[in-house]
Amino acid sequence: MGMAVGKKGGLQSDMNVTPLVDVLLVLLIIFMVMTPLALRGYDVQIPRDAGVVIPQTDQTQFIMSISEADCPITAPLGLQGLPPGCTVRINKEVVRVDALPQKAEEIFKNRKKEEKILFIAAQEKLNYEGIMQIVDLAKTNVPDLKMGIVTDEKLAVSGGFDSASQ
Repeated sequence: MGMAVGKKGGLQSDMNVTPLVDVLLVLLIIFMVMTPLALRGYDVQIPRDAGVVIPQTDQTQFIMSISEADCPITAPLGLQGLPPGCTVRINKEVVRVDALPQKAEEIFKNRKKEEKILFIAAQEKLNYEGIMQIVDLAKTNVPDLKMGIVTDEKLAVSGGFDSASQ
C-alpha cells in the first residue's frame, strides 16, 4: 500500500478492504464453529430388503355392523333395554347380541393388547344409547378392547366385509 505524503488535495479512490476482510473472517469462524453443532440426526430404521417376505401374523380387521334390519333401535330404549332377538354382524357373520361377549372373547383371545381393535359401523339413524349398550356388551369379556368408528354407512347396511377379501 502506498501512502500519500504532502498535499495533493484530491480524493483518494482506493477502496479500503480491510474491514470487509475482517467481517468475512469473523463470519467464516462463526460458521465453522456452528456447523458441527447444527448437525442433528434422527434414528431411522431402514426397511429390509424388499425381496424378503416377512410372514404376517393374523392382522384381520373386525367390523361390527349394526343396522336397523338386524337390531331395530331407532327409538330411545328406556327401561326395556335392547329389543329381543337383536343381532349384529361381525364381518358378515350374524351374532346374537346376548352371545356378543363370548364371540368377542373368542375373536380377541390370542391377540396382543395393541391389536385388540373392533371397528363399529352403525347406521346413522340408530339410537346412540342402543349402540353404546352393544359396545359395552362387546367389551364385557375383553376389557382392553379398543373401538374404532367406520363412517361409511354402506358397511353398516351390508354387514361389513369378508375377512378373506382383505
